[in-house]
Amino acid sequence: MGLKLTFYGAAGGVTGSRHLLETDDARVLMDCGMFQGHRRDAIEKNKALPFGPRELDAILLSHAHIDHSGGLPLLPKAGCEAPVHCTTATKELCDVMVMDCARLQESDAEFFNKVHQGDGQRIEPLYTEEDAQRVLGRFAPHEYGQEFSPARGITVRLLNAGHVLGSAMLQADVRTAKGSRRLVFTGDLGRRKALLMHSPEPPSGVDILIIESTYGGRMHEPVSDVEGRLRELIRRCVAEKGKILVPSFALERTQEIVFIVEKLLRENAIAKIPVYVDSPMAVNITQIFNKHLDGFSFGDEFRAYAAKEGDPFGFQTIKYVRTAEESKRLNDAPGPMMILSASGMCEGGRILHHLRHNVDKESTTILIVGYQAEGTLGRALADGARKVKIFGLEHEVWARVETMHAFSSHADQGDLLDFIGRLSPRPRSIFLVHGDPDQRRALAERLASEKIGGVECPEFGQSFEPE
Repeated sequence: MGLKLTFYGAAGGVTGSRHLLETDDARVLMDCGMFQGHRRDAIEKNKALPFGPRELDAILLSHAHIDHSGGLPLLPKAGCEAPVHCTTATKELCDVMVMDCARLQESDAEFFNKVHQGDGQRIEPLYTEEDAQRVLGRFAPHEYGQEFSPARGITVRLLNAGHVLGSAMLQADVRTAKGSRRLVFTGDLGRRKALLMHSPEPPSGVDILIIESTYGGRMHEPVSDVEGRLRELIRRCVAEKGKILVPSFALERTQEIVFIVEKLLRENAIAKIPVYVDSPMAVNITQIFNKHLDGFSFGDEFRAYAAKEGDPFGFQTIKYVRTAEESKRLNDAPGPMMILSASGMCEGGRILHHLRHNVDKESTTILIVGYQAEGTLGRALADGARKVKIFGLEHEVWARVETMHAFSSHADQGDLLDFIGRLSPRPRSIFLVHGDPDQRRALAERLASEKIGGVECPEFGQSFEPE
């Protein structure tokens, strides 16, 4: 066999990252993410585990985002006993995020079934908190750069990916009958210039590169535009006495926005508008961020600011909401106010309740600050839908919808080309994953124009045996 790669997720789409590495001696799964999109379709995709969970020797996890980690609790249910290798920070974050994902599925299923009690519709959670706890007990954390062997003939180092706290590129030196090959899976790759994170550095001697292409055809707004645009949105919200609803990923995006808003408040650049982080998970994650302020994941500029100001995530100025009762009171409270709440693609969690109470009001602004996968409510809102379904019930959209791509923690086309261009020597094989078809195709075409060969765009279930 030599070395074989099979792509079981984030192949022709963005969510559900799952890539299988096989040799004559080992079977290692890189990421086990959750598919997100239309509920029925996503459930079927998440239940399917075509890579043979019982036969896995190890799982390598790039980072804690649910589209990369959210399928892990399905593995013990299918008889998999393999350890999960990741960075120390990713392990801490998954202790919060994977458990929360299980709780969210259980509570959303309960609420959905209650709403549809009379029409016979019913859903079940993919897994429970007990399932999540079983897989979390198999995590094996490592520091950046530490060498370890997850399976026979494979040596791995976790390298900074610059995407979120603890995110890692997976560098695997694989022994095959044809000699040693160095494979690098970027996971989600960070930007050359980011608000919080240390930018990624390309590794050397890469033979096989698996790289994301989420924004393979797009250039982001400059990070320097963030403060000005956010300041104007908040000023308008104050003038209209409305609400700004931010569907925000609890990991990274929430902390970035809180950091900027807290900075604007500290500098008296905006009125003292109430700002709520309405997500127990986001509160817990922000506390983990505070714990790692001196860690390698953060960029030098942010660390210097944090050392000087002492409270970069606004625990003294921002209102962090934990209880459901506090969250419900926000629905009836008058504006102006800003509410950040998960999930980032509006596929579950408290943001759905805020949307269903406010999406029909002209004074509401919905601020989209992250990637929205096809088929999600967030994507429908970003695309300008005038009617949407929330908990299966139709709502008219009168709210103003704004998007800010400057907050993205994903590399854009320029960042991806720069990263690939600095690899020396050039990889023999490059696989583009984690991108919708148009974005991935745009990156492939640009690489071809740059005379960079060996580029593949794998489809779901497709296998390759790169030299």
